Amino acid sequence: MSTTLRKGSTCPICTKAKLVPIVYGFPGMELQRNSENGLVSLGGCVVTGNDPELECLGCEEKFMRDGEWVLINER
Repeated sequence: MSTTLRKGSTCPICTKAKLVPIVYGFPGMELQRNSENGLVSLGGCVVTGNDPELECLGCEEKFMRDGEWVLINER
Protein backbone atom coordinates (compact mmCIF):
# COMPACT_ATOMS: atom_id res chain seq x y z
CA MET A 1 0.00 0.00 0.00
CA SER A 2 1.91 3.03 -1.23
CA THR A 3 -0.66 5.59 -0.08
CA THR A 4 0.64 8.16 2.39
CA LEU A 5 -1.46 7.72 5.50
CA ARG A 6 -1.58 9.99 8.52
CA LYS A 7 -3.91 11.04 11.27
CA GLY A 8 -7.05 12.48 9.69
CA SER A 9 -6.51 10.79 6.30
CA THR A 10 -9.49 9.11 4.66
CA CYS A 11 -9.36 5.33 5.02
CA PRO A 12 -8.14 3.71 1.77
CA ILE A 13 -10.28 0.63 2.47
CA CYS A 14 -13.78 2.02 3.14
CA THR A 15 -13.02 5.51 1.67
CA LYS A 16 -15.61 7.02 4.02
CA ALA A 17 -14.12 7.51 7.47
CA LYS A 18 -10.99 9.08 8.89
CA LEU A 19 -7.95 7.46 10.44
CA VAL A 20 -7.02 8.17 14.05
CA PRO A 21 -3.88 7.28 16.00
CA ILE A 22 -3.95 4.19 18.21
CA VAL A 23 -2.80 4.97 21.75
CA TYR A 24 -1.44 2.20 23.97
CA GLY A 25 -1.36 1.98 27.76
CA PHE A 26 -3.86 2.42 30.56
CA PRO A 27 -6.12 5.36 29.61
CA GLY A 28 -6.86 8.21 32.00
CA MET A 29 -10.07 10.24 31.87
CA GLU A 30 -8.84 12.65 29.17
CA LEU A 31 -7.75 9.80 26.91
CA GLN A 32 -11.09 8.05 27.41
CA ARG A 33 -12.90 11.27 26.42
CA ASN A 34 -10.68 11.62 23.36
CA SER A 35 -11.57 8.06 22.37
CA GLU A 36 -15.29 8.70 22.87
CA ASN A 37 -14.99 11.84 20.71
CA GLY A 38 -13.26 9.95 17.88
CA LEU A 39 -9.87 11.62 18.30
CA VAL A 40 -7.92 8.42 19.15
CA SER A 41 -8.42 4.68 19.31
CA LEU A 42 -7.48 2.79 22.48
CA GLY A 43 -5.07 -0.04 21.70
CA GLY A 44 -4.88 -1.70 25.10
CA CYS A 45 -2.11 -2.09 27.64
CA VAL A 46 0.00 -4.79 25.95
CA VAL A 47 2.64 -3.38 23.62
CA THR A 48 4.67 -5.74 21.44
CA GLY A 49 6.78 -3.30 19.43
CA ASN A 50 5.01 -4.47 16.26
CA ASP A 51 1.67 -2.77 16.84
CA PRO A 52 -0.66 -0.90 14.47
CA GLU A 53 -0.45 2.90 14.58
CA LEU A 54 -3.67 4.02 12.88
CA GLU A 55 -7.27 2.77 12.91
CA CYS A 56 -10.24 3.66 10.72
CA LEU A 57 -13.23 4.95 12.70
CA GLY A 58 -15.62 3.45 10.13
CA CYS A 59 -14.46 -0.03 9.12
CA GLU A 60 -12.06 -0.46 12.08
CA GLU A 61 -9.18 -1.63 9.84
CA LYS A 62 -5.76 -1.06 11.40
CA PHE A 63 -2.56 0.09 9.73
CA MET A 64 1.10 -0.02 10.71
CA ARG A 65 4.27 1.32 9.14
CA ASP A 66 6.96 -1.06 7.94
CA GLY A 67 8.83 1.14 5.50
CA GLU A 68 5.41 1.92 4.01
CA TRP A 69 1.89 1.58 5.40
CA VAL A 70 0.58 -1.96 5.67
CA LEU A 71 -2.96 -3.13 6.35
CA ILE A 72 -3.29 -5.33 9.43
CA ASN A 73 -5.92 -8.04 8.95
CA GLU A 74 -7.01 -9.24 12.37
CA ARG A 75 -10.42 -10.51 11.38
